Amino acid sequence: MLSVLSRYDRRELALILFLLVFAVLTLQFTYTVLPKIKTYRNIAMEEVTLNKVVDNGNLLDTQLAQLRGDIDLMQHRLQGDMASLAEKEIEAYVIGKLQRISWQNNVQLIGVEPSDGATIESFHEILFRVSLAGDYFDMYEWLGDVSSELGFVLIKQYEMKAMDNLSSQPRLAVTLTMATYRTPQ
Repeated sequence: MLSVLSRYDRRELALILFLLVFAVLTLQFTYTVLPKIKTYRNIAMEEVTLNKVVDNGNLLDTQLAQLRGDIDLMQHRLQGDMASLAEKEIEAYVIGKLQRISWQNNVQLIGVEPSDGATIESFHEILFRVSLAGDYFDMYEWLGDVSSELGFVLIKQYEMKAMDNLSSQPRLAVTLTMATYRTPQ
């Protein structure tokens, strides 16, 4: 070994030793320190992400509350106060509302016949055949109040006849079929 080393000059030996030490340190850094640095950086990034999630958690709660409110409002627009009723209670509720709306608008509610309708996609149809008597403008107001108080109600059939032809504003007899829709519960 000494014979091999004696062939080199001191400078060359110092350079070989320096390169050998540098190679060992580089390998040690690459295989021991560098993976730990990468792990640390990944953990630091995950911590930042988790802190953002925690900070946004309050925002998510308010967004969820707002979305629930929007859903409740839309459901009220679609089904009025009927949204919270059981299906068996709907008929009595609708008949009561129709009677109250009729009294408000000076319209005579002659009769209401509830019946089951078809199932359309995932909605159950409930039909009401309604007979009314009153003047034209009172009927118009009655329809507006029905729409605002009962939510989404579809008028499937509508028939209007004059009850007398003697006056300039005859009373009208109206027969209509209303449909309301519910999701099965």
